[in-house]
Amino acid sequence: MPEKGKEILKDDIERLYKEKDGLEEQLRKLDQGKIEKLQNLNQELEKRAEWLDKERIKVTRERDNLNRQVKNFRGKKWLNALKMISALAILDLVIIPLLITLLHIPVEWLFITIGIVTFFGILLIANYMSGTSPFDTGEVRKALTGSFIIIYFAFVPLITFGNISLASAEPIKTIITNFTWIVGAIVIFYFGSRAVEEYIKSKN
Repeated sequence: MPEKGKEILKDDIERLYKEKDGLEEQLRKLDQGKIEKLQNLNQELEKRAEWLDKERIKVTRERDNLNRQVKNFRGKKWLNALKMISALAILDLVIIPLLITLLHIPVEWLFITIGIVTFFGILLIANYMSGTSPFDTGEVRKALTGSFIIIYFAFVPLITFGNISLASAEPIKTIITNFTWIVGAIVIFYFGSRAVEEYIKSKN
């Protein structure tokens, strides 16, 4: 091979080696850049994981505190409802009959007053326990049914055992029978309307 050809070949080989070294250097730089990016990304992920752990612990504590508050609130709610029921019972059983007796008001007003007081009392208690702002139809039904049942259980024993005499031409048995039918119809309407409401809710 001529000397000139050898020199050209040698130059080409040196050039190829230089290109190889340049490519290796570029690859090292690229690998270093990728490694740095991956390290930075890993650090960010670790920081985010730590933040998420802290947030999870915070949310867990808040949830536990909220559960304790709800539990305590329910206990207080039932206690307040029990106080309201006790106050309503004292009104119906003690204060109203005492006022009717002391003021010599006709005995018919006893049942009217008990009915009105019981209706609004049950309405307020039902609304308080449900936690709704306006009165809904379910609460009104409960109050209406409860007041009629209370009047019935107060009216029938007093009339039957002769503790109270009514100025009426109708026989006592007829009055009790008619009143029983009225109370029965109201109770049936109460449970029937509730069943219809539940059926409509399940369909929707």
